Amino acid sequence: MIRIVLLVIVLVMAPTAAFFLWAWAVKIKEERKLAGTLPEWQDLPLTWLAIAGLVCLIMGVLVMFFTQSQGYGGLFAP
Repeated sequence: MIRIVLLVIVLVMAPTAAFFLWAWAVKIKEERKLAGTLPEWQDLPLTWLAIAGLVCLIMGVLVMFFTQSQGYGGLFAP
């Protein structure tokens, strides 16, 4: 039961944490862009999209690995 509650809390808090990390990264990026020290590859939005997609893929695989049981169903199975 506690595992389910913790998983739900993590899944609810993850978008909030992701937003604050994104806002922090944008601030750093703007500071570097103004200073002229931003590498060219970081200026491309598709690079960040690919990195975000890879991170989401890895997190999804890890969640599935740790929440699936060997038998029928997974964490929320009866």
